[in-house]
Amino acid sequence: MATAQTLLQRFYYRKSLRQFDAFRVAVSCLFLAAKVEEKPKRIKDVIGVFYAMFRRRKWQRSTVAQQLVDLDGATFSQWRMWLIMVERQVLIDLGFSIYSVTEHPHKYVLYYVKVLDGSSALAQQAWGYINDSQRTDLCVRYKSQVIACAAIFLASRFQGVALPENPPWYSLFDVDKKQLYAVSVVIVELYKQEKIQWLEPLTETNPFAVDDHPMEEEEEVQEPMQETAVDGKIDLEKEISPQEPSSFASVETSTPASAKSSQEQESGFLLETLS
Repeated sequence: MATAQTLLQRFYYRKSLRQFDAFRVAVSCLFLAAKVEEKPKRIKDVIGVFYAMFRRRKWQRSTVAQQLVDLDGATFSQWRMWLIMVERQVLIDLGFSIYSVTEHPHKYVLYYVKVLDGSSALAQQAWGYINDSQRTDLCVRYKSQVIACAAIFLASRFQGVALPENPPWYSLFDVDKKQLYAVSVVIVELYKQEKIQWLEPLTETNPFAVDDHPMEEEEEVQEPMQETAVDGKIDLEKEISPQEPSSFASVETSTPASAKSSQEQESGFLLETLS
């Protein structure tokens, strides 16, 4: 999953959302990431999962959302064509240099926590912060070591765990203090954002027009499910006050998706206070 998210973020550094909608790119990136990780998945399985997700997110709990893709139908053929086309475009735009994207923060965080003699709870929460950071473009802008240290920093603040300050613990891993705080601010800002159920594509033509007319004449009306955003407040007079990661995946797995943040402004006055 982390490899697919990194591929998607790198792709949108070269292409616009007005050229390629995020949902179709996500399908292709996950299919490609499975190959990169040498765990390939059948194309019908990938399409089947994303098609079910698409209908469930767009129509929530109505009977329309429960319809599965027909492997012999026109919809499956169209989605299959999209997947192959976008996968090829991703490879072209990334210059076929895709194996470098497997360098994830997850491989560093457990080692760093062990060196710091941290607890499994600290490692678990830091792992959750890393999973959430994949929703942003941090994986493109910063090294994996920096993101791993930022996750440990936030987890230690949330749990009240003291880390060595003389010398600073992050200097042991060759991480800059300014970058550490900058990444931390971006992750904290994630918890102020509301969860989005579904966004219509920004492309000129709607690629999902074929599914905009469900088979049922009467559609059950459901209001979008809202999830209260976690208030990740930053106390500028004291320290960063991180929030708990939105999801605690097990250490053996990785979980979600993509968000932007005004990182330069936030990190500026944060550093003035914390320095």
